[in-house]
Amino acid sequence: MTEIPEHLLKRSKAAKGQSSGDAGSESSGSATPAASEGSAAPVAAGGSAPAAAAPQGPVVTFPNLDSEPEPPKPEPAFVTAAKSRRRIPVWALPVVAALPIWAMSFAGTMQQPETEDPVLVESAAIYSEAGCAGCHGGNGGGGSGYQLSEGSVITTFPRVADQMLHVARGSAAIDGQTYGADGRRVAGASGAQMPAQAGSLTVHELELVIYHERATLSGEDQDQPGYQEWIEHMRADAESGGGEEIVNDDYIAFLQECADPAVSPDATGAMASPDPEAEPCPGPKAESGG
Repeated sequence: MTEIPEHLLKRSKAAKGQSSGDAGSESSGSATPAASEGSAAPVAAGGSAPAAAAPQGPVVTFPNLDSEPEPPKPEPAFVTAAKSRRRIPVWALPVVAALPIWAMSFAGTMQQPETEDPVLVESAAIYSEAGCAGCHGGNGGGGSGYQLSEGSVITTFPRVADQMLHVARGSAAIDGQTYGADGRRVAGASGAQMPAQAGSLTVHELELVIYHERATLSGEDQDQPGYQEWIEHMRADAESGGGEEIVNDDYIAFLQECADPAVSPDATGAMASPDPEAEPCPGPKAESGG
């Protein structure tokens, strides 16, 4: 038997392989339509059949049932201002903490006295009620009567007794005569006569109205010797309800003895060196020595 050469065998195998590959492709191409006509898909060797795909329907979109968050409310103006306001510095905190204590201490100094001085209250009331303010002005600035303020009445009457005599007997008693330490005033020259207060005021009230004109309206120095004792005397009369004696002719004669003849016409000045047992002249005791 003749041996077939090796290279011929290889060619024969190669030719057979090509012919078998062409046949496989034709059989697979013919099998494809059969599978698409409703037959089951071929199952791969050694594997399981694939799961059938679920049918796909229309896509349903559900509305969002959650409520939408409310927009933030605008910040109030006072909150914005508070945030932007400058803060109190640390060094000022002790000062701020001490303010209430200071306020309470200051408030204590502003308390009004429980009682008012009866001399001041009553003297101002008598000056108004006796009609003095109508002629001389509420503040003593003058009018139909002479000025009493700014030291004017003190210049005219350096001593209380001379002024009390003039008010008690009125200007008609010395009509046309010059009076006062400055020699500038003439009774009745202003065209109006000052009415006499004798019979209208008590001795206590006469002293009070003179005190108001001198101390309150004209600013007389109340620290001079004997002045506070005079005020205490009037205060005691006011608190006790004393001084009920009405100014009369006898009291006018007494005032003429206390007054200075150089200041008050018809004055005698007999009380310049008074009897220790006699009634002291009105006003600060240093004036009369009584």
